[in-house]
Order: sequence, then structure tokens, then C-alpha cells
Amino acid sequence: MIPTYPCRDDVGDLIVLHLTGSYREMGRQQVDLLGETAFAVAALNREAWGRLIKSYGPLAKAADLLLPAFWMGPYRRFEGSALYEEIAGIADGLGVSGTAGWRSAFGFLGSGSTMFFARGKATADGQPIVGKNSDWADADGVRRPVVTVYHPAGGGLEYITAGWPLLPATAITLNAAGVSICMNFFNADSVLGLGLVQWPWRRAVQTARSTADVIALFKAARHGGMSGFFGISDAAGDIALIETTPKRMAVYRPDGDWFGQANHARTAEMIPHDRGRSLDSSMRGAAIDHAVAERVGRISPTTASEIMRDRSNTAYAADSSVGNPAVLNSAVIQPASRILWHSTSKQPLAPFGEMVGFSLAGDQPSPLPADPGFLNGGFEVERSVLEEARGASRLFTAGQYDGALAAFDRLRETGMVLDPRRLQWSRARCLWAVGRLHEALELLEALGGEGSPFDVRANATVASAVVCDRLGLRAEALARYEKGQQVLAEHTEFNDGLIAPLGRRISSGLQAPHNADAWEFPGLQRIAV
Repeated sequence: MIPTYPCRDDVGDLIVLHLTGSYREMGRQQVDLLGETAFAVAALNREAWGRLIKSYGPLAKAADLLLPAFWMGPYRRFEGSALYEEIAGIADGLGVSGTAGWRSAFGFLGSGSTMFFARGKATADGQPIVGKNSDWADADGVRRPVVTVYHPAGGGLEYITAGWPLLPATAITLNAAGVSICMNFFNADSVLGLGLVQWPWRRAVQTARSTADVIALFKAARHGGMSGFFGISDAAGDIALIETTPKRMAVYRPDGDWFGQANHARTAEMIPHDRGRSLDSSMRGAAIDHAVAERVGRISPTTASEIMRDRSNTAYAADSSVGNPAVLNSAVIQPASRILWHSTSKQPLAPFGEMVGFSLAGDQPSPLPADPGFLNGGFEVERSVLEEARGASRLFTAGQYDGALAAFDRLRETGMVLDPRRLQWSRARCLWAVGRLHEALELLEALGGEGSPFDVRANATVASAVVCDRLGLRAEALARYEKGQQVLAEHTEFNDGLIAPLGRRISSGLQAPHNADAWEFPGLQRIAV
């Protein structure tokens, strides 16, 4: 039987949408099919966008008043990829203005992702294989994983995307020509384009028949829409990585038959523009390289699903690995057969569920099996611990510090789920927030030692200096600020949001006693996303 589109056909925790018609019609169909989820996610995105704009000051507020209105107004029909037409349809469905629709789709930017691309001698049959995990906040289950199949009526290739509700971007895609494009977020010095922007990755999904076509579209774009790491494979096995900001791009080509990618630039042209180099990305990048290297020569779709579950680089389930608890989308793609498999389970165990297949070649693929531990209940303790840890983080964010501290205290006996040093960091922040400064200082001093992960050690060292200032221990504070400088000098390659603010805190603390509150220091657990 030929299915009737548009329709929704969920599988487990995975939302599956089939859309058809013009892009504006398909935007409206998303809202109609998602129902309450669309309105909930739109509200989350608009709130997040408002916080982001507020953090950048008056100039950003002025740009936010003018540019979305321009893009969704006179420029909408000239951009070329129908992105703004699709967002206009989303706005129609939500019953809001075009600019509010834009903020509903683009309000949530920035997270981590891990992917690999393999071909030739690296795979079991020589055919290309792609694996991709998108790490994204699920907002306590509101943001569920979504696979969307586009059947455009006005021309262009059919294609499959995987992401989350109201996402018109290329997180994970495969088109009917066998071209797969997967995007990892690039926290560059310029993230979002202004003015007459274009979205070459959208045009590539809609029209490209080879990796060379994709690269040509990026090169031809006058002004790309946003930064990103775009991994590409075509049906013939031509693989590449485009590293791009709105006005710059570079192409990485592997020497061999595979490469892995996390969230840091690798080309000489783009490394100077990277503002998000982190311990987390470094750990995941090394982990995906190790997981693929161990399986070179025998990578199949099933083996690829095992790679996307890999945690062999860490002893703790909640730490930075390929199959970490922040994964929202976990997918495997076989470009030559036009098949995309996606997990049917959600956070915090998304990579471990069965992967159901979606084909653009007309056949019904067999699913990829779930991890045995997922089927026999072996992950239930982990799920319970992670849920309580997330609850504790929510209490802290809400200012309920005593409740958060009690929850973190209960979590101290967590076995191999939570890194005890990151858990102690959370407890120290709670103790600081409730005014138990001497106890907080004791924990922070211990965490500033050699045995802690670099991001914990650096933050704890500087935080201990601030607490000393709060206690009136100025000489001890100065010694700790100086020690903080030494710690930061050990890893100058890391410049992300967990590390970059520390230099400014040290500089101001050396000049005058620092009076910062505990919540000005970040949480360091991926389970908090």
C-alpha cells in the first residue's frame, strides 16, 4: 500500500514524520503532526534565544529586531534553499509572526556531536558507512528525537533528516542520490551570519549528487548562514569534512579510508577561529578515532551501531565518550543503499536501543539490534542515577540549593556511573551557595590536585581563590589565583566556556578581592544538559 502523506508514524521513543508539498506547507505540517510538542519546543527555543541576545548587549538586541524581520520578509523568496519558507510554515502552524517563527526554530544553538565516515578498505564490503551521534539537551524529555522524510512537490531530491522538533537544519541527512551530510556544531569566532546569508547545506541536501557537488555549493555561497563542521559522504565513497564560518571555509580530506570528528577544528585555516576547543571534544574525538580504528576492515551497519555506543575511553558512563548520556540522536547511514537507521530510544540511553531503518530506495531495511544490556535491563541502575543527577542539577539551577545538596549527597555511591570528582564539584558549588564556605573550600582544595580532570581542576583552583576572598583570606586567595594561572598554562589549547572565563576571573581577582557567587562558575557534568 502506498502511504498517504503527510503522516506521523512513531517507533518507540522516536517521532517519525513524512512531509510533502511546498516547503511552506511542509513547515506547517510539522506543527500539525507534532501537536503540543511543537508549541512546547517553540516556547523553549524563543526563551533560549532571548537569553542569548540579552547576553550580547544592545547591538545584538538591535540586530534581533531588524534581521529576522528582513529574512522572513522581503528576503525570504530570494535566499534559494526555502529555509525561510519552511520557517514561515512553522510560524503559520504556531499562529505567530514570521520573526517569532524564526526564533522558534533557531533559538537553541550549540552543543556537542560525534561522527565518523568510512569507505573502501575500512568497511566490510567497501561501501561507505557513516555514524553520527548528536548530543543535545532534551529539556526533560520535551525535545524528543525526530526523523523527518521530505517529499518536496516542487522539485528537488527527496531526503531524510534526523534531529529534534522544529529543526530545519542539517544535523543528520541522507538524500535520494546517496549523499549524506552531517553537521557538528562549530563554536567559532563568528557563528551566525548577518545580512544576505545563504544556507549552502540546505541546497546541497536538496540537489547534490556527489561530495564534489556539496563542496562546490559551499564555495559558491556568498555568505553562509552559520558555522559548522559538515561531514560528507556520497554513494561512491568520496568522504570529506567542510569546516566553515559564515564567511570562511576549508576542506579536510583524510589520508586513508576513514576519519572521525567531534567539535574542534582540524584545518590550519580554521583552528585560529575556533573558540570552543574543550576537554570534552578532545575526549570524544579521541574516543571515536579509537572505536573506529579497532574495527577497520570490518565496519558494517551493525558494527557502526556498536561504534556509536562506545564508552571504552572512560570508566564513567556520564563522562565524555561517544555513547554518552547527552546523545539525543544516534544514527547509522549507508549512502550507497540510501538507508538511514536511527535509534528508537531516547536520552539518557539513546545510542543503545534498536535502530530502525528508513530507505529512499523503496525497500524496508532490517533493523539494527539493540545493545544486549539495553534489552536485559542492565542499564536500569544507570538510568535511575542519571535521572536523579539531572534532577539535582535542575534544583541547583532553580536556586533550591539545600535540595540540590541533599540529592548530590545521595549520589555519592554511584559506582561507575558518575565521576566522583565531578560530583564533588557539584557538592562544592552547593555548599558555597548555602554559605558553608569552609566546607566548600575543603572540597575545592582537594579537587585542585593532580588527580582531577583538567576542567574540574582549573575551575576548582580558581573557585577556591574566590572562596578565600569571601572568607577574608587575601594572601591565600592570591596564592590560589597564581596557581590557577599555572594550571591554565598546562593546556592552552582549551578555550571553551568552561575554561575561557577563568583567565578573566584570575585577572580581576589579582587586582582586588573577588566577590563572585558560586553559580557564576559552571557545572561540569554532561549529565546536566
